[in-house]
Amino acid sequence: MSEKKEFAEIEKKLQAMASPGIRPGLARLAKLLLEAETPQDKFPAVHIAGTNGKGSTAASLYSILRASGYKTALYTSPHLVDFSERLEIDGKRISSTKWRGAIAEIESIIGRTPFFSENLPTYFELTTAAAMLITAEEEPDVAIFEAGMGGRLDATNILGDVRLSVIVPIGLDHMEYLGGTLAKVAAEKFAIMRRGAPALFAGSKELNAQFAAAAKSSGAVPYIFSSLRRITDASYSLRGCDFTLADAAGAKDSYHTPLVGTFQPENASLAVTAAELLAKDFPKITKQTIKAGAASAVWQGRMEVVSPRRPFIIDGGHNPHAMRRVAQTLKTLLPGRRVNIVVAMMKDKEVGRALAYLRGADAALFCTQVPGSARSLDAYEMKRAAEAEGLETAGGYDDPVEAINAALALPSPLLCCGSLFLVGYIKEHIGELRGL
Repeated sequence: MSEKKEFAEIEKKLQAMASPGIRPGLARLAKLLLEAETPQDKFPAVHIAGTNGKGSTAASLYSILRASGYKTALYTSPHLVDFSERLEIDGKRISSTKWRGAIAEIESIIGRTPFFSENLPTYFELTTAAAMLITAEEEPDVAIFEAGMGGRLDATNILGDVRLSVIVPIGLDHMEYLGGTLAKVAAEKFAIMRRGAPALFAGSKELNAQFAAAAKSSGAVPYIFSSLRRITDASYSLRGCDFTLADAAGAKDSYHTPLVGTFQPENASLAVTAAELLAKDFPKITKQTIKAGAASAVWQGRMEVVSPRRPFIIDGGHNPHAMRRVAQTLKTLLPGRRVNIVVAMMKDKEVGRALAYLRGADAALFCTQVPGSARSLDAYEMKRAAEAEGLETAGGYDDPVEAINAALALPSPLLCCGSLFLVGYIKEHIGELRGL
């Protein structure tokens, strides 16, 4: 069986083992990992939470740590095409054999422990537990774990040896679980901070005081990026971004990130600052390795340029905060150009608020859905939602491939956005697209 099919079977296995849905809480995972001899305590970790930019920041920091000569693990979610994307160590994805071994150990623990007869872990808890078992066995110098949702009750918050907490920009998302206000959402994210360890927050006028108070309460050492550094002289292209970081004393350094988007200098700068904070524990980190690592970061599915010729871009941003950044990037990278946008979103997202940020663009929306996803908004409901926001639409399409091929038949640049699940579907069916 091919690795791709092996990982499809692994995903099915985890889904069959798990309790259904999202069930915030750490009791189930804590019991599971205790029975597995606490693998979460056996490696130094960086924990990254927030709303938008977690993946890009994590990928940039991963690249920096590797450029500095450290064996580094990176755990992220969700995957786009296949399950193997979730855990990478030193530039290589973990084999299906190792994943199966970890899952077999977990299945054995669940089978012999009465506690789990009425307390089955969720899919994300099982996946995180397996990732922690594998990471402990592989003995990296450091591991970067991206929170799945929230922070306080997220499975990743069970990490034992956290050397740095990073909180990227915070917006309203998953409000049914995290709370209906920005302050409530932020409280959940800030809860990843650890006593005696540095905590780095991107910074915002509305939340800086709350972050400082949460850091004091937890005993963490707080750093607010926006108070420490300024991003200046930023330039953007389909090949990435160049920018300068200036500190409070006026010292300046120039950086490049190959990640595309007007928001990527902020993500890269957070990674740069995170690396500087880690240098005390990881002394091989230098200014040179930070620059080299930032310049070689790789992160798929976020303003990813599939083809520069047209251009054709895919982005998994799925909330109003992310869509605002997508709209800003379009305006900056493609000024004055008409754009065709293929869009699909999940029913549980703020669809209207997110789409409203596209009002200023000269664009036609090809509305579609994610096949096989019960969460996906129907293509024609998507079309009605877009028209309700005063946006021009170019039809509803049951199949994203059909929508993209219709858009590719026109000469304008193409953006596909609104859902990571849409991005994953496109990547899996890239061979069916015409005119790339």
